[in-house]
Amino acid sequence: MTPQMEAALAGRRVLLAGLLRIVLPDHTIRLCDGSGVVTWGEEVFTGRDPRFGTIGDVEELVEAVGDSIPGLELSLLPPTTSAAVTLSSAAMQGAPVRVWLAVVDETTGAVLPDPELLFAGELDVPFLEVDQGTRKLNLSIASAWERLFEPNEGATLSDSFHRSIFPAERGLKHTVETQIEKLWGPGEKPPALTSVPDFPRGGVQAYF
Repeated sequence: MTPQMEAALAGRRVLLAGLLRIVLPDHTIRLCDGSGVVTWGEEVFTGRDPRFGTIGDVEELVEAVGDSIPGLELSLLPPTTSAAVTLSSAAMQGAPVRVWLAVVDETTGAVLPDPELLFAGELDVPFLEVDQGTRKLNLSIASAWERLFEPNEGATLSDSFHRSIFPAERGLKHTVETQIEKLWGPGEKPPALTSVPDFPRGGVQAYF
């Protein structure tokens, strides 16, 4: 937290604003809690998005130490069923989501530097609730740390896979059916030990 925010939070009156940004493939949702307008740099956060409505509920965010990846549950109140269906489509899965806590200067309306990032993640699983006269789209937001648990399936020691990451690299051009049965490193002995006695200062042992 910046010194400006700490000083403001220590005051008698504090104007707080929660900021939500969801970057969709063809639209960016910028919402703030309440019905006001918060301008942060070139970004404008409003209480209502013209396409996807307003914030419904946001799960309480707490800081803690544990052995599980944090997640976030929030809901939007879309104005139409078609908007809810669009946001629930597979094309929206993985869209970056950010949530900040901002302090707003009551006199100027400016956001004090810098809003604190409370959560960074991506859209995961949507669930639409429809009741009489109400429509709510619940969104499960996966933490950005989820990426660390994705398996490296498909990664192979082959020319085609290597060039898919490094297009100009040709080091594996003639590699065919390479199999690595066992890797050895610290704590394990290599296949052979060769001594080079003619090296200056008594020789060096090299592994091959």
